[in-house]
Amino acid sequence: MLADELRKQKAIFAFGDAVALLGALVAALSLHDPSQAIERRFLEQGPSIDLLGLGAVIVLWLTVFRWNDLYRMRNGGSKEVVAIVLACAEGTLLTLLAGFLLHIAIARITVAIACILAMLFVITIRTWLRFLIVRLYANPKISVPLVLVGFNEVGRYLCDQVLDEVGPYEPVMFIDQAPGVHQYRGLPVLPIPERFDDIHKLLPGAEVAIAIPEGSREQIQKITALCDESHLDWWLVPWLLPSLAAGLKIEQIGLIPLIGRRGSKIEGLNFAIKRAFDFTLASILLIISSPVLLLASLLILVDDGAPVFFRQLRIGAHGEPFEILKLRTMSMSSNDSVHRDFTAKWIRSGTEGSVSASSAGPLFKLTNDRRVTRVGRILRRFSIDELPQLINVARGQMSLIGPRPGLPYEIEMYQNWHRRRLEAMPGITGLWQVSGRNQLSFDEMVRLDVQYIEDWSLLGDLKILARTLPAMLRGSGV
Repeated sequence: MLADELRKQKAIFAFGDAVALLGALVAALSLHDPSQAIERRFLEQGPSIDLLGLGAVIVLWLTVFRWNDLYRMRNGGSKEVVAIVLACAEGTLLTLLAGFLLHIAIARITVAIACILAMLFVITIRTWLRFLIVRLYANPKISVPLVLVGFNEVGRYLCDQVLDEVGPYEPVMFIDQAPGVHQYRGLPVLPIPERFDDIHKLLPGAEVAIAIPEGSREQIQKITALCDESHLDWWLVPWLLPSLAAGLKIEQIGLIPLIGRRGSKIEGLNFAIKRAFDFTLASILLIISSPVLLLASLLILVDDGAPVFFRQLRIGAHGEPFEILKLRTMSMSSNDSVHRDFTAKWIRSGTEGSVSASSAGPLFKLTNDRRVTRVGRILRRFSIDELPQLINVARGQMSLIGPRPGLPYEIEMYQNWHRRRLEAMPGITGLWQVSGRNQLSFDEMVRLDVQYIEDWSLLGDLKILARTLPAMLRGSGV
């Protein structure tokens, strides 16, 4: 269905980007190559070495493009242009760094010209490819009318996803057992007909998406039978839809489709890679940040006395408890009753937002909390209080990136699917922080945690770290 088309589009855009990058490099060499030094070097090394070098540079840049989500942006717009500019700048810096480490002399002006040309060429080729794809899908012989059965939250979400993507599917109508409205995004909402022959005659080649996961078995069988009688291809949203928050995978053995839960990618060799990365970087960061930790400790002692560190029991991977370390930012007389009450409301209500300690709503991170000391406010603002958690990372109790470490009384309130976030080591920062920070509801945070666990990659970790640092420097907290 649409997913196959999107994968093909991703490959097409990657190929177009590679052509644009190659063209930018060749054009830059033709515009600026002092004394033809680079050209002579290419001729001396031979075609096989030249192709290998060019291939490595293009793969590096395409990886940076993927890092910047350019293969999820197929609809154009200012957001894509900004991402292309940033990706080309990052690719240029990495190319210069690689040349320095490999002792390859590269004219910086040539690389700068290639960077500017790459931005222009990539934007131009993507615009041209998008125009061709849209024209292709507009062809009546290729465009596929899509009838959505079920005017509910699932059906509307599916409609939004199809309309917001460049693809061959064109939603034409909703049909529902008892429609209460007349249209949605310009599409009519009609009652389910007794026969689907009229749909087949009116819309040759149409397909039907059945989006009623809570419908009865008899109701689903009746609709699929009507589709078969009218020679309409159909797609079905499974009744396991609530598990989509935890991720589903579909496989087929023979003619039997099997639906199961997506598992964690942080296992086996991936776990070893992530652990080595965490230990190495945490050790380096501990050494670099030691002067800051020392100064912060002295300020805490002067402002509110000992102890300097705050220790608290948290729940780690697979439910294993551990003691988290932070610089103390609250007065010693503080108790956790306020946090317990607000956490319970946040988890049980699922309402979005960050609140002050004096309000009655749910929370993600209490703001304007009177229990926080003067020094504590400064430490929290720049996330300095989180630095001792690097010790937890070095010990193997936490990761640099992962789900937020939960408190024991929080875990007791979890639904079954919430516990999926315990499949990975908790992190100092995470996908949930760089995606929405304290504006997320609890369920949204868990979905992001599960998405991170299921889609983990080292490149993704680097990207989250890169997005976390600016937030810390702005004083947004972690």
